[in-house]
Amino acid sequence: MTGPADQGGDSVGQRDDNRGTKRQAVIDAGLDRLLHGPIELLRSSLNASSLSAVVDISKDTTYRLFADDGTSSCDAIIAAVAEGATNPEWSGFADSADAIAGTVQKGLEREVSYDQLIIDALAANVEAQFRSPGCPVGWILHAAAITASPAWQGDRPATAADAELAHRLLDTRVRFYEHMAGDLLQLMTACMSLIGRRPRRGMDPRQLLALMHSMVDGAVLRMYLEPEVFDSQLVGESVYALAMAFSEDGALNDPRRPASVEGITIFDQMVDEAATSWNAADERTVDGTARSAGVAPEAAVLLFPSISDLADSLVWTYVLGGGSLIDNPDVARSDGHAPGTEIVMIFGLLRRLRDVVDSHPGAMELVRTRLPDVGIGIRAQLELEVAEVIRGQCPGVDPQVTAGELVRSASCGHPGWPAVTSLMRVLGVTPADPPGG
Repeated sequence: MTGPADQGGDSVGQRDDNRGTKRQAVIDAGLDRLLHGPIELLRSSLNASSLSAVVDISKDTTYRLFADDGTSSCDAIIAAVAEGATNPEWSGFADSADAIAGTVQKGLEREVSYDQLIIDALAANVEAQFRSPGCPVGWILHAAAITASPAWQGDRPATAADAELAHRLLDTRVRFYEHMAGDLLQLMTACMSLIGRRPRRGMDPRQLLALMHSMVDGAVLRMYLEPEVFDSQLVGESVYALAMAFSEDGALNDPRRPASVEGITIFDQMVDEAATSWNAADERTVDGTARSAGVAPEAAVLLFPSISDLADSLVWTYVLGGGSLIDNPDVARSDGHAPGTEIVMIFGLLRRLRDVVDSHPGAMELVRTRLPDVGIGIRAQLELEVAEVIRGQCPGVDPQVTAGELVRSASCGHPGWPAVTSLMRVLGVTPADPPGG
């Protein structure tokens, strides 16, 4: 027989069970809303009614301002806001670029090793994300549109209108990442040249850059959740290690570098052997280098018709090994930052050329005094690349004359370095003279 107390206990238990069931139903509905209706959540915040009150513009006027987009005014507003989030100044991308440039410049002034210089620049980029408005706003837009991505294998957006707007948001974000990649690709190319690396065979430079960029994005997102999980320096080291893992020694766009695997192997063996020592008094020959490298002389001569070609390839590997700086069509675009990342990286490559004078004086002597049989030569190529950057970033400065003087001075080693630093000041970089320079 059940007493009143027992009946009361059952009643409380039933109420608790019922309450828990209803709570879970609300939670499930919320999860479903987030998964299937994120675009609608954007519409509830970004619409003419809510935003007109913020900017003190009438709702009717706000509707009309976005009524000619071919879609609803609300969706037109969301698309325009997403586009506004890609502005380099507002998003923080410009600030990040300036932070990278400033870090590289300071490292070059202090004669920091190239490896540490790159790690410090990567760390500065990570730190900049935590003051960039585009970071949280970008993730909000990504989250709202992600179920419209072709990579998503779950349920698609709830309506055709949702899918259309989500695709517009994704397209805007893709174009923003492409814009950033256009700028960062030149930075990566220059950095890889500083350490004599190139993307490994079969890997496109943009693919490597996308991997590095993704690692930074993921690390930043995790640091937002757990700020102490690791610091920016560790992230910089990790991204650098990733770049090293997916790259290899050598030059990417040397005109003598063959396309075949067998030819590349011979090319690398010859350059590696030449790099072991090339003193000013060394009577090096192509045949002698081939024998030391274990390469058939007749195969070596096909790649390096003269000793000047071998010297040119050696210096090319050290100075422009990461690839051409002017392959990027955005290189001539100036964002108005002073000094621009491109100009600072040019300073780094000139320092690299200066250092090769010390490490391989015999090769540099040939590069200075004799033209190669194949191609225009590393000095002329570097002049072209420096001139192109100057043309885009420093209006009012004669690019050819300035580039020629910079490369000639750096080719003289430390004795010519004061002339380089003086010219760099004209271009907006204020380097300190290096020790012994």
